[in-house]
Amino acid sequence: MVEITAEQIAVLVDQFYGAIRQHPRLGPLFEDRLAGKWDPHLDQMNRFWRSVLLHSGEYSGQPVVKHNGLPDLEEDDFRLWLQQFERTTATLFEAGVASAILTIARRIARSLWLARFGTPFNTAPDWLT
Repeated sequence: MVEITAEQIAVLVDQFYGAIRQHPRLGPLFEDRLAGKWDPHLDQMNRFWRSVLLHSGEYSGQPVVKHNGLPDLEEDDFRLWLQQFERTTATLFEAGVASAILTIARRIARSLWLARFGTPFNTAPDWLT
């Protein structure tokens, strides 16, 4: 388990999605889906990351279904997402904690990528491992 608090997760979620909203590719992609619904999404992302990092069990949702429902989602968007997540965790946490969180984030991104783009002939890119 990662040494992190619910308050730190809230800062991570807020700063990460603040950066995502400014990103030239990911910002419009998220805004198309979340315009006027950012607060509920951020609440849900807080529950998700608390469930993942603190094992709180408070998240219930279907991330694969949600991500597969994004018509404009491209394979490389996951790399862009991970890069921003890495930058955000690196600014907020000590290297060991940031690395542990990023390992979990990569596992999640890999799972979502495989559910969307994986085939017997299309394996996950190296940056997802």
